[in-house]
Amino acid sequence: MNVLKPIRVRFAASRKRLAWAALAVPLALLLLAAWPHTEAESRVPSPLLPPQLEWVGTLHSAADVAPKAGFLKRFIKKVVGLDDRKKAMLMPQGVAVDAQGRVLVADPRERVVHVFDAARKKYSTLHAPDRDPMLAPIAVSLDGSGKIYVTDALRARIFVFRPDGKFSGTIGGISKNESIFKRCTGLAIDPQRGRMYVVDTVAMQIVILGMDGKVVNRIGKPGANGGEFNYPTYITVGKDGSFWVMDSLNFRVQHFSGEGKFLDAFGRLGDGLGAFDKSKGVALDSEGRLFVVEGRNDRVQVYDASGRLLFYFGHTGNAAGEFFLPTGIAINHDTVYVSDGYNRRVQIFHLRPDTGLDAGAAGGR
Repeated sequence: MNVLKPIRVRFAASRKRLAWAALAVPLALLLLAAWPHTEAESRVPSPLLPPQLEWVGTLHSAADVAPKAGFLKRFIKKVVGLDDRKKAMLMPQGVAVDAQGRVLVADPRERVVHVFDAARKKYSTLHAPDRDPMLAPIAVSLDGSGKIYVTDALRARIFVFRPDGKFSGTIGGISKNESIFKRCTGLAIDPQRGRMYVVDTVAMQIVILGMDGKVVNRIGKPGANGGEFNYPTYITVGKDGSFWVMDSLNFRVQHFSGEGKFLDAFGRLGDGLGAFDKSKGVALDSEGRLFVVEGRNDRVQVYDASGRLLFYFGHTGNAAGEFFLPTGIAINHDTVYVSDGYNRRVQIFHLRPDTGLDAGAAGGR
């Protein structure tokens, strides 16, 4: 009689149970990760905002616009490592919205422009060809036909894409290593007047181009007087053709006519209301109010055309309505999009009708 046989059988059975247990633990974890959250678990806390604004949501990755996959598909993606959340922004900068409602976000860390198409539930990216790649896309703007223009700070040129995302060419390059720009950053296009306004940060200038890419005018030089700059960054153009420039290290916003004549300026260094520190994006809403993104103070301040502070929103953090080194901004049909740089997202707000409140009553925390 073989007394070892039952022992071997019991040992083999134990090994099988251990193997199933080892498999069951990660399987259970994956099932829990993919399991849908309850409404209470998914609810986002209401941000502290002024009455003029309503928080709408955020964009961070492809998963924010792509259709939600079924349980089995999500489970398989997690197992094989194809989670859509990996198609995410790393350092969002300039942002724009096209006529189709697509949100385009320049990302110098990823070296692409992210395209979020919520209406069609699609996500894509804009890439230049390998022979002529983008290295540091900063700002995005569009012309009247829907063409997409992207400044590249390291390549010192503007990349142009067709509305369908196909690469069309570049503007500003003289040769492979030469350009009409030193370091192009901010960009604004006036389709009605056929003008392109490009911030050349290192040259301390605004370069005005025709839509054919030819230089019409250059304005500015290093300095602190009206019409002079100290490392300007972003720019926006109004309905009347005048444009506003964030003169970052002079801690002010400058206002110019469409031809480049200096009109006015406001701002000062500081962290109090009405002051700037490491300011970035600027944008105008339908009422002509100027929105200024403050990177170091983690907020957006809103002014009238004379430079009077109307209200502000945001403070440091990563919750809804909070920022960590915000950068670019765009406004489309009174919806505000703010690139929240180190939080790796774009936050979306809706502008409510004017409440008649001043900055003291309407400011955020």
